[in-house]
Amino acid sequence: MQRAIAGGGRACQAAALAAVSLLLCAAANAQAPGGDQERHFEARTPDGVVVREKCLGGDQPAPGESLCGTMAKKAADVITRLSLLLGPFPQKELTLEPVHFGGAPRVARVQLGEIEASESLFRFAGDENLFPEALPRAIAEQWLLSDNLIKAKDAWLVRALGAYAAWRYLLETNPAAAQVIVAEATRDTIGDLAYPLSDERHPRGNSPPDNWIVRNERGMLVLRTLETAIDRERVDRVIPEMMHRAAGRPPSTELLEAVCEEVAKRKLSWFFDYFVRGRQIPTIELRRLASESPNVVAGEIVVKDFPTEGSLRVEMAVRTAQGIVEHSVATHGAVTPFTVNVPAPAQGITLDPDLRILRWTDAARRSKAQIAILAELPNPLTKDSLGAAIEVYRRALAADADDESRRAQSLRERLGELEWAHGDSEAALADLEAAINGHSIAAFETYLCRAKAYLYHGVVLLHLGRAKEAREDARAGLALP
Repeated sequence: MQRAIAGGGRACQAAALAAVSLLLCAAANAQAPGGDQERHFEARTPDGVVVREKCLGGDQPAPGESLCGTMAKKAADVITRLSLLLGPFPQKELTLEPVHFGGAPRVARVQLGEIEASESLFRFAGDENLFPEALPRAIAEQWLLSDNLIKAKDAWLVRALGAYAAWRYLLETNPAAAQVIVAEATRDTIGDLAYPLSDERHPRGNSPPDNWIVRNERGMLVLRTLETAIDRERVDRVIPEMMHRAAGRPPSTELLEAVCEEVAKRKLSWFFDYFVRGRQIPTIELRRLASESPNVVAGEIVVKDFPTEGSLRVEMAVRTAQGIVEHSVATHGAVTPFTVNVPAPAQGITLDPDLRILRWTDAARRSKAQIAILAELPNPLTKDSLGAAIEVYRRALAADADDESRRAQSLRERLGELEWAHGDSEAALADLEAAINGHSIAAFETYLCRAKAYLYHGVVLLHLGRAKEAREDARAGLALP
C-alpha cells in the first residue's frame, strides 16, 4: 500500500542519543544497462537498522547540492530519535530512492521498508528550509503502515501520529521549522471544522485531496493540545504503550483514550468528545486586572465554547524590562484568575506563545475570511474574468490589512501577475514590489514568492522598455537562497 506525504512552521528536548554509525559503500552493488553503475550509501543506527540511499547523479554534486548519503544519515538520526517515542523501528532495513513525480503535488511516497522521495529532497537534503517535515513524517509512518489502514475506523489517528512524530523530531533538531509547521497548521486547519476528526465521511484512497491533508494537520494539533491536558511527559508514556497494545494494527481513538486515562489517572472523555468526536474549538482570551503592586501581574484566563469539566494548561510569557517571565495556569471553568510575580512592571503578555492549544487565533479567523473570499474566484479564469479575479484578490487582502495571516506576500504576487495580464502595469509593479519585500510564515514560501515576483516584475519592466532594471531583477532572483 502507498500513501502520499504532504509537503507544505523553543527549547530542544534533551535526549541521550548514541552517535549514528555510518557505513559508506563505495563499490557499486549493481550494474545498470549500458555500463552505468548504481551507487548507494548506507547508514546504520545504533540498533542496527540499515538505511540504504540510492545515489542521485554523479560523484560530484553541483554547487549548493548535497552529497549522496546526506538523506541516509538524516534518516538514521530520525529513526534513532523517534524510536524513543514510537518504540523499536519495525523494519530491519529502509531504502530511500529519489524519484521524479512530474507535476504531481507530492513530496514522498511511503511503502513498507521503502520511501520514494522527490529528487529535490535528495539534492538539497542539507537545506533546513525545504520541506523539513517530509522525511521525518515519511519515516514515522513506517511504524504506522498497515494493509488495513485505508479501512481503519480511525485512520485520522494514524496520520496524525505521523505528523505529530515529525513535529517532535523537528522540535529537537530544528525548532524554527517546528514552529513554522505549527503556525501554518493553526492558521490553515481551523477553518475545516465541517466534520469531526473521527467522522467516517472522510475521503478514502491512496491520493488524498487537500482537505484530507488539512485534517491530518488538525489531528497533529489535537495531539499537541493533549499535552496541555495531561502534560508531555505522560504523552510520551501513552504513545509507546498504545503502539505496543495495537500490536501492528492501526490504533483506535478508544485505545488512545483508554491509555491516556490509565496514565493520567482521570477521566478524559470530555477531551475526546470535544476535540475528536466533536467539531468545536475554544476561544481563549487573557484579561488583565488591576494589581496593587507593580511587581505583580493579575488577570483572568477566559475560555469560551468549552466543556465545563475540561481543563487545559495555558502558558503565557510576561515581558518586562528585565526579561521574560514564563508562567502557566490550569484552567477551571469559564474564568480562571491568576497572579504572576515579576521583577519589573509588565510591558505586555503573550498568551500561549508556542500555540500549544488548538484554539481560535486572529490569524486563523482572518485566514478563514480570506479563504471564503478566494472561493469566489472565477473558474475557469479567462481574459474576460480577469477584472473580477483582481477584485477578489484585493478584497482578500483588505480582509487582513495588517497581515495577521501572513498571506499577503503570496496574494500580492498572484495579484501582480493578474494585473499585468489585465494591462495595468503600474498596479502590477506596485504589488510585485510588495511581494518582493514581503514575508510568508515559512522561509521556503517566502523565497518562492519572492523569486516569482522578481520574474514577473522583470517581465513588466522589460515590456516597458526598462531593460537594465529587468536584468537587475533577474540577477536578484537568481541570487536568492
